[in-house]
Amino acid sequence: MKNLLKTYNFTKFRIIKGNGSYLYDDKNNKYLDFSAGVAVNSLGYNHPIIKKTIQAQLKTGITHLSGSQIHYYKIELARILSKNSNKGDVFFSNSGAESIEAALKIARNYGSHFKKDEIIAMTSSFHGRTIGALSVGSNKKYKSNIGPIPGKVKFCQFNNSKDLKKLINKKTLAIIIEFVQGDGGINICNKEFAKTIKEICKKRKILLIADEIQAGIGRTGLIFAYKNYGVSPDIITSAKGLGSGIPIGATIIKKYIAQKISIGFHGSTYGGGMLQTRVAYNIFNIINKKSFLEKVTRNGNFLSKLLKQLKSNNENTIKEVRSKGLMGAIEFRNKRDALKIYNKIAKGGLITTLIQGNTIRITPPLIIEKKDLKKGFDIISTNIE
Repeated sequence: MKNLLKTYNFTKFRIIKGNGSYLYDDKNNKYLDFSAGVAVNSLGYNHPIIKKTIQAQLKTGITHLSGSQIHYYKIELARILSKNSNKGDVFFSNSGAESIEAALKIARNYGSHFKKDEIIAMTSSFHGRTIGALSVGSNKKYKSNIGPIPGKVKFCQFNNSKDLKKLINKKTLAIIIEFVQGDGGINICNKEFAKTIKEICKKRKILLIADEIQAGIGRTGLIFAYKNYGVSPDIITSAKGLGSGIPIGATIIKKYIAQKISIGFHGSTYGGGMLQTRVAYNIFNIINKKSFLEKVTRNGNFLSKLLKQLKSNNENTIKEVRSKGLMGAIEFRNKRDALKIYNKIAKGGLITTLIQGNTIRITPPLIIEKKDLKKGFDIISTNIE
């Protein structure tokens, strides 16, 4: 580990294998995973469709094709993403941050034709750690000591329609939002705020950019989180669960915006490769089945029930719980308790993520069973004093 750049608080255990919703370390300890690689491993570990797809791809002898080279899975994945979202054109990249960078670049290109260059982002937002993505993220810690960040960005209080209306002007190009904020603490957009955004975007011809990187691909019980709100984003970003562990990003752009893009405007060396699009195509088709999404919804309701019970039993320690589908948060009254409990439950065999210093985030694989959700909460309950 001495040669790893210290950008993470690395785990004390070394993972060697996984199966279903469980990981195993080199000492054969078993861990129930309530993180899923931060909402990435939607189908858990050792899933047969992913293994089968990778094995089939290896038989082709192809590990890479350039961005200009066309193949079946690039075409078909773009088709089903477009069909199930805003009917737009798709640009493939390798990660969530890259999909955001593409979205911002494409939006600003569109705005340049109308002399509009201001973007409104949200407080408590997170869209990635690359320079452009940081410009629309609100966490100042991520932006410190790195020099100038791209400007022309205003921050609106999340879920505050009055504040949003104050920020709008003739230069406003786009509004970017996570309808369920991940890194910010599983903060859930309310219906009234979403309605305000929809009305403003329509009236003022402002682009709506939906960041679906963490909350999309079935995690809320619908294939995209924005579908809970009756909006139709002009640009959508996707990653994480789309590849379920295989790196892929996608930016979906409505046709009227895509028409402004010329050849050579943007690119990605590995974006749209045959391996990653083949895996993502099969994953999307599994998750987008009615029966799969209904199970996510049922388990999400069960997760909500478990969270409320946990809070009720620990009012002195827990400030608030929040959830949407299989995204949950336990916000503690102080950071000391949060860190202590986070470490204790890890030792007890439960993997979660700690965000904002005081909140344990829960984003298990979408294939998790109710008995494992219950088991995880038993571990948490046991370790809350």
